[in-house]
Amino acid sequence: MKIYKYGSDSQQYGQFFRPNSEASVPVVIVIHGGYWKDNHSLDTYPTKHIVEYLLGLNVAVWNVEYRRMNSMGPNITAPWPTIFSDVAQGVDFLTTIAEQEKIDLKQVMIIGHSAGGHLATWAASRAMIDKQSELYNNASLAINTVISISGVLELRTAADLGQPLQIEKLLGGQFTRDHCRVKNANPSQLINNKVNYIIIHGDSDEEVSINQAASFVENSHSSNVLLHVLKGIGHFQMFPSFNKNLQSWQLVQQIITQNLQTS
Repeated sequence: MKIYKYGSDSQQYGQFFRPNSEASVPVVIVIHGGYWKDNHSLDTYPTKHIVEYLLGLNVAVWNVEYRRMNSMGPNITAPWPTIFSDVAQGVDFLTTIAEQEKIDLKQVMIIGHSAGGHLATWAASRAMIDKQSELYNNASLAINTVISISGVLELRTAADLGQPLQIEKLLGGQFTRDHCRVKNANPSQLINNKVNYIIIHGDSDEEVSINQAASFVENSHSSNVLLHVLKGIGHFQMFPSFNKNLQSWQLVQQIITQNLQTS
């Protein structure tokens, strides 16, 4: 593992893994969740299981950390648009190391869970951001496939979340549904027909309702969005540390592998 810093802040870094091979390899970006808050990190969040699984495949892995909101009180450490700009910089940093690390930027997948699912789906959809937005970058890295697991995909329906206030903190205030800040941060309003969207969600999720996934699918009107419903599975139960029955975890692994072969 190598640690690369994509910015000057202590949280602007990522863990980079690469198979011991001279050949150019695809790359998978992993974004952890935790309601965008600082009570989790890339080392503690369950997406570490995804990273561990990917290490057994012939791919490079870029596990990205980013500045996160204060768990208690106002959001001082990561005010708008810090989280978005960090994730964008972290993703685009791959262009800096692509040649030396021999990674194929024509084969890029991104995976996230919960708030990480939101950020991963957003990052893959940045080409659809309004050009006038501070979040827009005309040189953003193109991503072939995004896998959102239990993702927050519709910021306009905060009531779907166990902690709806976190969306207000993320956006830096209360805004109308059609406000530009909402639109340009909201995956359901940025769906790009050039991206392959794989949505995985448990129908017993009490933290992020499966309505979030349904809204995304309804907004897509496109064949490039595929929804996998995990029957009887809650917010974290697809991960092996939360469920002795590994059926849903095995399905997640299968979906990742299948889409790596086609991305």
